[in-house]
Amino acid sequence: MPQKPSSRPTVATIARDLGISPATVSYALNDKPGVGAATRDRVLEHARQVGWTPHSGAQALRRGRSGNIGLVLVRDPEEVSREPFYSSVTAGIESATSAHGYELLIRFVQGGEEQEIEVFRTWSHQRRVDGVVLLDLATDDHRPAVLESFGLDFAVLGHYEGPEEFVKVASAEPEDAATVVEHVAAMGYDGCLQLTGPLEYAHERRRLELIAALCAERGLAHAHRAGRYTISSGQEALGQFDRSFSARPALITSSDLIAIGSLRAASDLGLRVPEEMGLVSWDDSLIAEVTSPSITALARQPFTMGRAAGDLLVRRVEGEACPGETVHTAPAELVRRASTARA
Repeated sequence: MPQKPSSRPTVATIARDLGISPATVSYALNDKPGVGAATRDRVLEHARQVGWTPHSGAQALRRGRSGNIGLVLVRDPEEVSREPFYSSVTAGIESATSAHGYELLIRFVQGGEEQEIEVFRTWSHQRRVDGVVLLDLATDDHRPAVLESFGLDFAVLGHYEGPEEFVKVASAEPEDAATVVEHVAAMGYDGCLQLTGPLEYAHERRRLELIAALCAERGLAHAHRAGRYTISSGQEALGQFDRSFSARPALITSSDLIAIGSLRAASDLGLRVPEEMGLVSWDDSLIAEVTSPSITALARQPFTMGRAAGDLLVRRVEGEACPGETVHTAPAELVRRASTARA
């Protein structure tokens, strides 16, 4: 006579409930041979009734995996906590990995690429992670080759081209750049002041080249300053510009925090936005929506990008995605707000 089901079902408690061996239960639950059809159906039905679910850690060990996906952020944790883009990307990665039964292991480092590689080396040696998501790829990035030498699968979020075996999520940056410049020209601005993050990042150099080329095609003046993804960086950069190159410029910033800083600097300099200077952010967020004036921005869906990267990496780890597989995100929608207007 089966006993009363346990409130915390395991293979052992299911075996006890049904009066059979744990090995028989394990074979039935894992669809292995050696169990009759009637017994298998009985075990599966009882497991369903008591709410049994497989232990992800045990499954990972059986597969020879850790069940973890790694993400290293070479940034100040406090700075990242204020940056909506990275918070959204990280949430998207975690959403995808947890849906597959994997845990996301996050590590913050501030010592640059060498310290990041040391984390990868430790993870590989200790078999802590099955794969890694790479952000902020540099033009001459050494991390992909290092990860391949460690035998770790990895997914790139960005426009990296290399000989290694990896999977990638690529954004529609040429289309996004065209959307921004077309809007700036349509609003009657005659120049672009571009504030980027560090140019060591390949995506920043790519954006700079795209915007500069599009401005040249349209006869718009173009100038540039690089900085960090912070409010203070936006404030400092705008103060360094020689605004005489353009009668009515539009400021194009690589993040919403840089946009906020430049907006404050414009106020300090007595520049009216959008009458005398326009402002467009490459990243949209609640910050861009609620500030005054609200900021025109590209809604690039960073959560969706992160989720795509996490899902693609897990599929690569499990052999369902081939090296070179790329997910292309759709061009971003430009959310038009008060920081840009016709002359």
